[in-house]
Amino acid sequence: MLKDCKIGERFEGALLVNEWKEVPFRQKPGAYLSLTCQDRSGMIQGKMWNYDPQILNWLNDQDIFRIKGVVSEYRGALDLTIETIRMIPKEDVDLSALLPSSPVSAEELENRLNVIMKKITQPELKGLLDQLLTHPEWGTAYRQAPAAMKIHQAYLRGLWEHSVRVAELADGVADHYPAINRDLVLAGALLHDMGKTLEYSYDRGIKFTTEGRLLGHIILGIELLIEEMAKIPNFPHELRAKLLHIITSHHGKYEWQSPKRPKLVEALVIHYADAMDAELFQFEQAKETHPDDEWSPYIPSMERCIYLK
Repeated sequence: MLKDCKIGERFEGALLVNEWKEVPFRQKPGAYLSLTCQDRSGMIQGKMWNYDPQILNWLNDQDIFRIKGVVSEYRGALDLTIETIRMIPKEDVDLSALLPSSPVSAEELENRLNVIMKKITQPELKGLLDQLLTHPEWGTAYRQAPAAMKIHQAYLRGLWEHSVRVAELADGVADHYPAINRDLVLAGALLHDMGKTLEYSYDRGIKFTTEGRLLGHIILGIELLIEEMAKIPNFPHELRAKLLHIITSHHGKYEWQSPKRPKLVEALVIHYADAMDAELFQFEQAKETHPDDEWSPYIPSMERCIYLK
């Protein structure tokens, strides 16, 4: 497992290659291969300085290989100097060993989801959630999809875990602000990232779908909710607009690809709860990954190092 790797040790095992590219050398002709590899325990950046061009054909067709190399360190993170790559017959591939999943069990997440659902009493919102979360396609995808490609909960059941945590945060905020519509804020929290069920494919690593690249999860989520709300007779027009606004504005800022900024108190709460869970997750991961260190390496997504003691 990648999580057990130590600097200077040799590594040999099956890894899923999420991304790869040829990178030109700066001061000499030629290029090297840069690969992002993973198993269920984590990810590692790999570099292959010398390679047969045939490997490029393999990488275009397959994404799981037996890889040999030596573990090193680069900019404070583990790095893998890859010596050989070998194709693995499909019948020998164990995807359960390669795809990470939430450390929170499905049973616990279902229980926490049910606690939230029981607090929602507005009939149309309750009906919409029941309709989506028991749907054979959307309900299953909601409980399997990742929450992101890299930054937070980038593993199976990640969307489910993230959505439940955002709803729990929003529920706590609602305890302190009576003007908040608890039904709306909880429903919005559970559904704010529903479009990620269509944005990502995750059968062999986490990748963008074509729709995900072209439209993104906000637009995909809006389309899905419009379609599902239309199936509920007399769904209130104002409630429909408020729920769609929550989905539309949950990134909070135009520069974060949010079509609208929050204009409802419930939308504001979900925006901050969403951002809080994503950032707290990164703190958790940094502490877990560097248990004996005082400081984390520089984290690009947060634009800083994190104090871990």
